[in-house]
Amino acid sequence: MEASKSVVFPNEMLAEMEIEDTFFPTNSKQIGIAVLSHFQDSAYIMRIYQLLHKNESDSFEPIQELASFSFSSKEHFDDFLKMLPNMTGLEMLMLLNPLFPGDDLLSH
Repeated sequence: MEASKSVVFPNEMLAEMEIEDTFFPTNSKQIGIAVLSHFQDSAYIMRIYQLLHKNESDSFEPIQELASFSFSSKEHFDDFLKMLPNMTGLEMLMLLNPLFPGDDLLSH
């Protein structure tokens, strides 16, 4: 069983957002993904960050935002979060580049 990984977030990120989940791919020990959220203008906002391992601190830190998604309900947010680690690259590309802006490809 793998030991838990340390992830360090800047205080200003945690002041504005909540940590929802972290994912660590099995093909690299140097990168990870963090999903954070906040509520804004009656929408649940999901922000996905790339994490990079820092040898000096033996912890992961966010280095860039990869994508953000907006949901009208917490239920839709949670459903998407459950599917996120199992999405293929092609599915993610289609979500990031919809044919019709605002079209929810996952509900079809």
